[in-house]
Amino acid sequence: MTNIALLALTITLAAEAPAAGSAEAAQTTETADGAPTARAAAKPPEKDIEVLSDVVDLQETEDPAAAWYGTGFPSPVRLLALPTARTVRAGGWEFIVDHRSGTPLYDNSTGHPYGNMWNTFLGFDSSIRVGLAFRYGLIDDLDLGMYRAGSSQTDTYEFDARYQILHQSTMELDLAVRAGITWFSQPNAADASGYFGQLLATRLLWNRILLTGGALYHSNSTNDTKYNQDKAWSAALAAGVEVRVAASVGLDAEVVSCTAGYCSKNPTFSGGVKYITNRHTFALLCGNTAYLTSDGYITNTDRPWSKLAIGFNITRKH
Repeated sequence: MTNIALLALTITLAAEAPAAGSAEAAQTTETADGAPTARAAAKPPEKDIEVLSDVVDLQETEDPAAAWYGTGFPSPVRLLALPTARTVRAGGWEFIVDHRSGTPLYDNSTGHPYGNMWNTFLGFDSSIRVGLAFRYGLIDDLDLGMYRAGSSQTDTYEFDARYQILHQSTMELDLAVRAGITWFSQPNAADASGYFGQLLATRLLWNRILLTGGALYHSNSTNDTKYNQDKAWSAALAAGVEVRVAASVGLDAEVVSCTAGYCSKNPTFSGGVKYITNRHTFALLCGNTAYLTSDGYITNTDRPWSKLAIGFNITRKH
């Protein structure tokens, strides 16, 4: 009877055991006297073993702003008109369209400062200055640029090269030098030409704030009140900031203050909002100068800050 009972118990336990090969499966053996005894559970397949390195640490989350100035967005080679200390990647290019109105958006010198706003369609119907630029990354850290800015009365051509000396990733700062020539033409007047040099520094803070500053020089500057016959040089200091408030939205501002040589009364200023995609940027801005090339924005302007004019920038990167 005892042997029959043990045989029945063995059959019952075998029927209730998990399937072989599962994580909970257990095998049984018999002792010397025939009594069943449990053996250690079978080792599960290695594919079912969870490796510690595969476990996601829920306490560590990636900062979403870390990619805002990464490869997913165009490299900020300039803010609005002020260049930065960064270059177009080797083999890449960037095409730029600039527009500046000649009529102030707001003019408080009249009794009706907003009176002509709609008549001139915010200044877009008035005289304008349009700039077309192309930049190409020749090799790593070196890009070349061509720029043409024109209006109904003047044309300016600019050719330059920019070389990045330091990188923030290794030296805590982006540092670059930029040099080139400009050629200014105007009907019924002699042409003017000159060379320029710039030292530019850029620093990114917290993946959200891009700071740029620089020292600028031009051998024969030009603006609204300087004639071609005046061969005076100009030197200036510049500063700009871009604050990224979202992945695709930035707030930009820049100022260039003439410090020596030929200088008009008021520093040049521009500020606006920028929309950024992985290939394009679009900026809507206001400023007190329509000059966009190195010979123009370095000289200051006689237009007061109370007479800001509207403009926009469009860039396409490849």
